[in-house]
Amino acid sequence: MKTKISILKDNQADVGIGTLIVFIAMILVAAVAAAVLIQTSGVLQQKAQQTGKEATSEVASNLKISSVVGTTDGSHGRVQKLNITVELSAGGSSIDFNKVVIKYINETSSTILNLQTDTSQGASATLFNYSEVRVGSGSPNFVLQPGDLAVITLDLTPATGTSQELYPRKKGTIQIIPESGTMVLKDIVAPATYGDDTQVQLFP
Repeated sequence: MKTKISILKDNQADVGIGTLIVFIAMILVAAVAAAVLIQTSGVLQQKAQQTGKEATSEVASNLKISSVVGTTDGSHGRVQKLNITVELSAGGSSIDFNKVVIKYINETSSTILNLQTDTSQGASATLFNYSEVRVGSGSPNFVLQPGDLAVITLDLTPATGTSQELYPRKKGTIQIIPESGTMVLKDIVAPATYGDDTQVQLFP
């Protein structure tokens, strides 16, 4: 007499294993997606912070003109040099004058000037002179730092071409363009006469 062996198939177990595999796959996909999102948000946050700093630097003006004094010629008939006293605005960051460009404009012409780096030489028709009369910290250099007070000298006598000397009743415009931040602009107007003055206050 043969014994019959009956093998039962449990289809429900197969379905359960398949569901588990799908569930694990979904968790893995979600984990990868979350990692990508976290990484992307971190990169975007860094870029946003950098952009904000750059925008603030571009908008904020670090430099302040305190005064403009003109030096007249021997006959006191015209201003040949401008002495511009500058300092940092409140909360302003340091300015490297090696990277600063100055433009002087009068009623007939304009000149672009760069820094005179030879300390033994003065200002010229194309180079401005920078000197610190008050040093907030460290030693005098070409970097304007908090607490420093500096004088920028422009020579308006021409090496060649049209004179930019400032005659009575005439106007001039000083543009100081730093490496970052907004341009500093100052208009000056000469008085009706210089009298016998060798130094003339043009601003304030």
